[in-house]
Amino acid sequence: MANGAVAYRARLGALIVGLGFAAALAGCGVPDANSAAGKQFAAQFDKSTHDSCVSSASSKGVAADKAEDYCTCVVAQADQLSNSDKMALPMHPDKMTAMAQACASKLQ
Repeated sequence: MANGAVAYRARLGALIVGLGFAAALAGCGVPDANSAAGKQFAAQFDKSTHDSCVSSASSKGVAADKAEDYCTCVVAQADQLSNSDKMALPMHPDKMTAMAQACASKLQ
């Protein structure tokens, strides 16, 4: 498989796996971003997204340093969203793709 195809699959696969965390919490309600629960949600979301992203990208052959750079970028993109939007991301592949594309240069 060509490097471009591996990178593309790593981007989307890592992002989808990482954002599965938000879907799992969707049934718990949306914590206000300024509350202790909201801050805890954001921290857990960031860690889960980052760790799942790195694991997925690495398993698809992306070098560790590139995976780290890419996944850090993805988390930064997601941090621009509200907690409600983070929870809804799995239902909006267009937003997930936009986040992945915004960070694609990190895989070069």
